[in-house]
Amino acid sequence: MTFLDTGILVGALLKSHPEHEVCLAALEDSSRPFTNAHALAEAFATLTGFFKVPTDAATELTLSLRDSVSVEALALADYETAIREARSRGVMGGGIYDSLHATFARRKKAVRIVTRNQSHFQHVAPDIEILTP
Repeated sequence: MTFLDTGILVGALLKSHPEHEVCLAALEDSSRPFTNAHALAEAFATLTGFFKVPTDAATELTLSLRDSVSVEALALADYETAIREARSRGVMGGGIYDSLHATFARRKKAVRIVTRNQSHFQHVAPDIEILTP
């Protein structure tokens, strides 16, 4: 199973993204790709905020991910684990969100995490293969 991080999802969705082709290939070539619902919210925020995609289009793009990626909500236990492990993993500030993704990926038995931000995951998921397309 392969966890796909927000950056991969956004890059795969947005044809004008500078890394669209490699992100789309990463999604299409992944073995049983999955993510969590929080990553969908992050994707929507990135599309509408950074890339200025109109809300209606961003909604359609974001929700279309459910056709190609398994999506599941984070559990309260994922938050508790990520927060509890924050100090030992050197997590501060917004790093908690990548830690949440890693905690979820670990619980779902991910073999790898595919991300555009490899350094964000190295210290929160040293036990999972981290790939950057």
